[in-house]
Formats: sequence, structure tokens, C-alpha cells
Amino acid sequence: MEFDFIRDRDGQCSLELNGEQTALERWFNNKARQSIATLDDLLKIITAIKEGRQREYLSSDTEFQMTLDAENCLIFANWLAEPNFEDTLNEGYDSASLEEQYLTMDEDNAKAECGLDDFAYLLEEWRAFLLENQS
Repeated sequence: MEFDFIRDRDGQCSLELNGEQTALERWFNNKARQSIATLDDLLKIITAIKEGRQREYLSSDTEFQMTLDAENCLIFANWLAEPNFEDTLNEGYDSASLEEQYLTMDEDNAKAECGLDDFAYLLEEWRAFLLENQS
């Protein structure tokens, strides 16, 4: 997994992933993931999973859901868990507004999967970058 860390002129830190991991990139660039304490907690959970003290970890926020297990990290947008478009239309919702909403959604950019070791490495590197660049 290739990545770049960026600090802009305003001091905002962000992560850019080279490839098709848009959901993972958006997950990292959320303000909540710029908290060292939050990253430390997540790294402790990963350690517990690797050591067999915990089987998996499930988390969700307003935009994404995340599942960690002994091998993988899966991140996907919450809207992927909603009923599909046709079911929603059959329930009597306004089809014009829903059609526009679903046309702007790109499922490929709404989910990402990587190995747990790769995810842990990226978290550690992100944490180090934030420590160096936060004022």
C-alpha cells in the first residue's frame, strides 16, 4: 500500500493513498482519526486481536463502519448497509430525490479492505506523522 502524508499551509494533516482505497483515505482524514489517544486505543485493540485476547472489533461513526479481525480490516460507508435502491422505491419514497442520491454514490469508493498488519503499519505511521506535525 503506497501512501503520502501531507501538511498544508494551514497546518491541516491528511493522508493520500495511491490506488483505489478512497474509503480508507476518507476514514483516516476524519478529524476523529487525528487524535493520538484514539489512534493509541485502536493500536491496543489490534495488539489484543493479534495476541488472541480479542477475536474481532466492530466500530461505527456517522460515516463509516469498521471491522477488524485476525487477518483483515474492512471499512465501508454506512449507506452500503441501507436497503438497496429498488427496495427503497417500493416503500413509497420520492423516487426523483432518491435516484439523484444513488447516482452520486460510488460503491467502489465506499469500501476498502486491507490486511490487519498493513492497517496497523499505516496507523503507526499516521500517528508518528501527526505527532511531528501537530502544533
